[in-house]
Amino acid sequence: MYVFGGAVRRALFGDKLSGDVDIMVPNGDSRAFDELARLKVQFTLNSNNHHRYRWNSLQIDLFQPGEFFDGFDNVEAVLRFFDLKINALSLHLRSARILDPFGLVSAEYITDPGINWARWSRMTSENVAVLGIRLTKIMHELPSLTISKEDATRLLTNVIPAIQKADWTRLQTRYPAGKDAFMKLFGAIIARRLRERTNEIAAESTQPPFEAPNGG
Repeated sequence: MYVFGGAVRRALFGDKLSGDVDIMVPNGDSRAFDELARLKVQFTLNSNNHHRYRWNSLQIDLFQPGEFFDGFDNVEAVLRFFDLKINALSLHLRSARILDPFGLVSAEYITDPGINWARWSRMTSENVAVLGIRLTKIMHELPSLTISKEDATRLLTNVIPAIQKADWTRLQTRYPAGKDAFMKLFGAIIARRLRERTNEIAAESTQPPFEAPNGG
């Protein structure tokens, strides 16, 4: 079993955990599904048609790599197709090994959500809007994150027009305030985080050169 998603991301940033957990199991391994069925834990299907269980206050989304979009051979291949690199981490429960295809855990600082354009560029307008809502939520949860100039440009020139085309009817539950309100918020977050990143770079460039202390 592999735990991934928000629970692992929040642990990485030292944030509080939520009542949701996302789990993947290898293709062809039905033991987790069978055990939940034996315990009579009821499920519905989430927006990706994966099993979503509710066990007391805990929500569990459970699926196999072959059920993710067009289907994948293994967990790491699924992680490489996630929308953000900070989401592409998974904990293998038995070995306590972290799957980290983008090398985030070894980074000294994580300042960027790591937009995975290989995923975003394949999505329909509605799916792009879902990814935009998710990015906005994560940027709100993690105010230390900033967006690179290159990513901000692609968000403004490619993503915002795609969201404008999206039918918001099926997105209303994800952002009830509506498309116009979200577009305003999304644009403001891009501008603010880009401005903060520019200020940080400028501040670093004006720092005096390092001088070793006397005798150093």
